[in-house]
This record gives sequence, structure tokens and C-alpha cells, in this order.
Amino acid sequence: MRRSAMHQGLAKTLSRPLWFVLAAVFLFEAWLWDTVGGLLKRLAAAIAFESLKQALIRAIDALPAPLVLLVFLIPVAVIEPFKIVGLWLIAHHHFVYGIGAFVAAKVFGVGVAAFLFDATRSKLLSMEWFARFYAWVMRIRARAHDLIEPYKQRIREALAPFVRRLSEFLAAAAANGGLGRKLALLRAQARRLRGLT
Repeated sequence: MRRSAMHQGLAKTLSRPLWFVLAAVFLFEAWLWDTVGGLLKRLAAAIAFESLKQALIRAIDALPAPLVLLVFLIPVAVIEPFKIVGLWLIAHHHFVYGIGAFVAAKVFGVGVAAFLFDATRSKLLSMEWFARFYAWVMRIRARAHDLIEPYKQRIREALAPFVRRLSEFLAAAAANGGLGRKLALLRAQARRLRGLT
């Protein structure tokens, strides 16, 4: 009995960091999905081929939901082998090319999936099993946020004095001109870009 309780305590202690890592990976994927998908959506909105976009939307609307699921999955499946190529390159000591291929495939794959999901969302959610799966993923995402948020808050609190001193330094340097002014401009531009995403 005592040994069983000890094993349970050890399992609980070991599972906490595992759940944290899984939640962090899940939230990173969600961040990629939101960010890169949003960029592709804005890029598509900037393209002037309105007739092509409307034809694509009409074609998707005309398809039954299971075929729309294929429209969503096929491009993602085409991109997946590039991740395997990246891992193969890493395994054969071509680290830079391998990591580059893997990261490019990951970012592009998530971006395309997010863009296609946005275009096919209503059809996909019309399938009851997909709607349940989507609701489950959204619940997992909310739980991951709840798990990670206290750690993010502690990191923000720990970094706050440093960020405040850096802001004061940049403000003082900007008042004097030169490098500090350029750094302040870069910081302002980074804030504007964060506001876009």
C-alpha cells in the first residue's frame, strides 16, 4: 500500500512537467496557426484576383462536406514529407539545411492549414463528428492556456524591472539621438507589427 502511494506520488510529480511541455507545444502550434494563417489570409486579401477567389469559394460551397475535408487535408499531406526530409537531413549531419527545411515545412504547413480551414470552416463544421472534434480541440486549447498562464505571469513579473529599465534607457538615448533613437524606432516598429498580428 505504501509503495503504491509512493509510485502514484512519483507519477504525479513526473506528469506535471510533461503536461506543461505538452501544453506549451500545443500553444506554440496554436500561435503558429493564428499568426501564419492570419498572414496568409491578409496576403490573399491583398491579391487583386477577386474573380478567382469568388470562384474558389463557389467551388468549395458546391462540394459535399467529406470532399471539403479532402480539400483541407491534401495540401497538408503534401507538405508533411518535407518535414521528413528535414529530419533525414538532420540525421545525416546537414543540420542547417535540415532545420531550415523542417521549420519552413512546419510554418508553411500550419499556415496553409489555417488558411484552408478558414475557407472551409462552415462546411467542415456541418459534419457532426468534426464539430465535436473541433469543440474538443478548443477545450484543450483553453486548458493549455490555463496551465501556462501562471508561468507566463511570473515571467512577465520577473522581466518587468528589466523592461522598465530598458525603456528608460531607450527613452534617454532617443532624447540624445544616435543609436538610441534608432533602437527606439525599431522598438516602435516591432510594437506596430505585433499590433497587426
